[in-house]
Amino acid sequence: MQQNRIKVLIVASKLRIGGAEKVAADIGFYADRDRFDIHYLVFGDEVGAYEPELEAKGCKVIHIPEPSESFIRYIKNLRSLIKHNHYDVIHAHTMFNIGWAMLAGKLWGVPVRISHSHSALLETRGLMTRLYEAVMRFFILSCSTDLVSCGVKAGERLYGKRAFSKRGELILNGIETANFSYSEERRNDIISKLGLSEAFVIGHAGHLAKVKNQQFLIELMPKILIAKPNVFLLLLGEGDDRPLLEQRISELGLNGHIRLTGNVRNVGDYLSAMDVFAFPSLYEGMPLTLIEAQSNGLPCVISDRVPHDVFITDLVNVLPLDNADEWLNTIVAAERHEPQKYADIVRSSGFDVSSAMDKIYKLYGKCDRND
Repeated sequence: MQQNRIKVLIVASKLRIGGAEKVAADIGFYADRDRFDIHYLVFGDEVGAYEPELEAKGCKVIHIPEPSESFIRYIKNLRSLIKHNHYDVIHAHTMFNIGWAMLAGKLWGVPVRISHSHSALLETRGLMTRLYEAVMRFFILSCSTDLVSCGVKAGERLYGKRAFSKRGELILNGIETANFSYSEERRNDIISKLGLSEAFVIGHAGHLAKVKNQQFLIELMPKILIAKPNVFLLLLGEGDDRPLLEQRISELGLNGHIRLTGNVRNVGDYLSAMDVFAFPSLYEGMPLTLIEAQSNGLPCVISDRVPHDVFITDLVNVLPLDNADEWLNTIVAAERHEPQKYADIVRSSGFDVSSAMDKIYKLYGKCDRND
């Protein structure tokens, strides 16, 4: 049985905690070991949070230098891996850099070549970046067998509207809803641990980066404290912007009202401790954290830059980022109502992880050696 397994190479950039990274990692976590032999290709020396768990599950993690250091060396590494391991599937999650993986897969005979878009990010781009994206899109469209996206906007961003409408397949990001359902016991545990028994907790979860826009919430906190003095802002996640955010928190004298927790593995417990979830992102693809928050029954105040694909429940309040007062009023007025019922709503909406994984494994199975 072992020698007949489908061999899969997942190109995932990093295996740190994050939305796209979690989707890539879930493929290994939920895969049938008797059917799939899964390898991960990651860039740089960083050992991500998911890496030890994936290796414990029988997956292999391969580190190579960042492609940006030398695309020629990257192609050579891909060729060597493909020729040595005889992969049946290559599944890439690295946005426009996916083009190199799809090209290599086609050149060296990988039967199933899957591009997977996770972001709708649009930003000001110079001429060279636009040219690079055009070349990569050509490779992606001409060399991929399957064009997958977590959402419509993310698919259109990577593949173009016309190509995605004709060839694209939507696979919604999924979560293990049971891990994120509201729990009064877990709420009390976290509140006690953090000393927040009297606080109204505003929560946020995401990579600490400009696109997630945590600074918007920090700048809003002085006004919120005037309206609701017992407010506490809890920011889950890690990232390069942490020093800048910490500096701004100190400048505003908010150290006693804001905590940066870093990455936490028991996100569901922390969500239960929150009273409202604030999500002021500048851009998003299919944010898992917003699905998790709704599964927990949290009122969600989010920016109008977030795709509507994730508006699953009546918990979502969408606001423009240019109206801080509206954010303030909506956050302060938020209340939980029957939070226990929302995990089932999210599950029945197709956002359960098992549904997403089944669709991915079906794509892999197109080359099943046992068929």
